[in-house]
Amino acid sequence: MKKRISLSTKNSIFFIATEDILYCRSNNSSTTFYLANGDPVVISKGIKEVEVLLEGNDFIRPHQSYLVNRIHISHVDKTQPCSLFLTNQVRIPISTRKRKEVINRIKTEIQPL
Repeated sequence: MKKRISLSTKNSIFFIATEDILYCRSNNSSTTFYLANGDPVVISKGIKEVEVLLEGNDFIRPHQSYLVNRIHISHVDKTQPCSLFLTNQVRIPISTRKRKEVINRIKTEIQPL
C-alpha cells in the first residue's frame, strides 16, 4: 500500500502518495510541493516541519530550501555548482556544506553497477 500524506491549503486538503512528490521548495514560511502530475501544492508550513512529516520516506535535504525525493533523482552533476537532476530534468542545487554528505548518502542507498 502506498504511503500517503495530507496537505492542507487554504481551500483544500490534498491526499498525496509520497512517491508522487518530486521535491519540495521552501518559500520562507510556506513550502511548495512539486508533484509528478505537474500540479504544485503550497502549504503554510516551513521546510523543517515538512522534513519531519516526510521522515523515513526516502527524502534528502541537499540545500536549506529543498527537500528531494530520492527515487526521482536521475543523476548528480559534481561540477560547480554541484546539483541534483531529477527525472523531469529539474536542477536542484546542493549546498557546498552538504555536498559530501548528500553524495555519500545517494551512493550508499542506490545499488551501483
